[in-house]
Amino acid sequence: MKELFPFIKLLHPHRLWAFWSLVTGILTLFASIGLLALSGWFLSASAVVGLSLTTAHLFNFHTPSAGVRGFAVLRTGARYAERVISHETTLRLLSSLRVWFYQKIEPQAPASLYRHHSGDLLNRIVTDIDILDSLFVRILSPTIAALTVAAAVSGLLWWLAPSLALIFCFFFLLAGIMTPILIGWLGRRIGAEIQKQQALLRSNLVEDLQGMGDLVVYGAYHRHNNQRLTESDRLLRLQQKMAMISGGSTALVSLFGGLAALFALYVAAPLAQNGHFSEPILALIAFGVLAAFESIQPLPLAYQILGKIRAAAERLLEVSKAPSTVVFPARPAPEPPDLVIDFSQVSFTYPESGSNLVIDSVDLLIPMQSTMALVGPSGSGKTTLAHLLTRFWDPDHGTISIGCSDLRLFSEEQLRSMVTMVSQKAHIFNATLRDNLLIAAPHADETQLREALEKAQLADFVAGLPDGLETWAGENGSQLSGGEARRLVLARALLKNAPIWILDEPTEGLDNQTRRRFTETIFTNLAGRSGLFITHTQEALARVDQVCFLENGRSIACGSHEQLLADNLRYRHFIGSRQA
Repeated sequence: MKELFPFIKLLHPHRLWAFWSLVTGILTLFASIGLLALSGWFLSASAVVGLSLTTAHLFNFHTPSAGVRGFAVLRTGARYAERVISHETTLRLLSSLRVWFYQKIEPQAPASLYRHHSGDLLNRIVTDIDILDSLFVRILSPTIAALTVAAAVSGLLWWLAPSLALIFCFFFLLAGIMTPILIGWLGRRIGAEIQKQQALLRSNLVEDLQGMGDLVVYGAYHRHNNQRLTESDRLLRLQQKMAMISGGSTALVSLFGGLAALFALYVAAPLAQNGHFSEPILALIAFGVLAAFESIQPLPLAYQILGKIRAAAERLLEVSKAPSTVVFPARPAPEPPDLVIDFSQVSFTYPESGSNLVIDSVDLLIPMQSTMALVGPSGSGKTTLAHLLTRFWDPDHGTISIGCSDLRLFSEEQLRSMVTMVSQKAHIFNATLRDNLLIAAPHADETQLREALEKAQLADFVAGLPDGLETWAGENGSQLSGGEARRLVLARALLKNAPIWILDEPTEGLDNQTRRRFTETIFTNLAGRSGLFITHTQEALARVDQVCFLENGRSIACGSHEQLLADNLRYRHFIGSRQA
């Protein structure tokens, strides 16, 4: 159960809401018990006094009837308040859980998160966290309420007769402890399997939806569809087993409640005959005992899903407790006097690739306000070098510095203010164009937004839209063309106004005319900035200050594009094959 403690601690900021939710839940139970017990006593007492006309007029009908109405009103009001407050508590707890989980995984991106599929992460963020909201509403709160009811009812029965309290406690403990333990044991494995099967099904569905076009084109749609149906059928079978366990738990609680009432009556009847208490008290005892078992009715079902809750907690902790690959210092380094970028004997290996070096002793020097292009075949380490400069990872050996200061000395805020990235894979959120721009500069005004759009040559396009900047970009920019999406990313980079730009194949996938125009726009806006290009286009290579040719993680040759074409045969062949 230790895996649940971190999530129980998250209740502390909402302890007042949790307290009042618990109080109103207990009031509801007491009102239900009081209503049923008092009603039973009232009807029985009325029947008894009605047998004698000489005593009937002496019976006080008003006070018990007022008590019945009072308990009914209290039960209704307390139930309503409990629902409202418990839902508010749950929503607040869900908010805290999501913020907590994001704060845990954000420092791990992307170095530690790349091991997880996007569908799997989505399932943890949505489904697993949603399941954990049951920890308070369906387990902690009902358990505390049941214990409170048990103590109160036992005390009242002890006052009437200790034997009645012992009978009640025996059956109450059987129903409230043994039944949840039994049901929890039966449902633990199935609950965990349901959680895993739901995660698998959701993850596979997300990936299938993302790759639906390729599945249809290559004729794999029906095979994947059948696999998802098989996974769905297995989930339904597991849920059917869980439903049978749920029905059994309800039957057991009802059985123990009925047995408790029967045994209590068996013991109480002789006591009433001997004058220990009046006969109508028998109805109060029977109905009170039956009503008290309402408090433990949710417990078996709650502990039945404990396996799912524990599995969800373990899945969240598995990600959240993973160590951060990159750790930024708490205190920022002094501002560098210049922004010269220096890769010195940098080597790097991805954690999952064994001893295969992706970058092998690379030396690069990019003067301030200068541009360099990294060129080489796929897998030569170009994007990895760019990611090392942004500290997505740290090199295994060697150093990367900006202005003679090691990157590891800069705080995250400092580094992000100095370096920005423009790439073909830059994410466009399913929000308005304005919101996508304000990611880079949350406090930018209309003038700054307009200037960024004009520099990115996107102002006329936005002005022609009916909703202007309030136009929705769609999922991953689906409402924009390729060129428009790249220019939106460029405008976002301009708003950030970082002195160092990383441009990872920013024109890849664009047609020739759009690519030339966008390249011209990029270099126009690069004036006064340093740029690290990853590109193979002639337009960009001809305009950068130097080109570094990489192969197998090594720097083979550096120089201008024209110089390498003239002096390096391998570079000339590579560029020729790319342009063919």
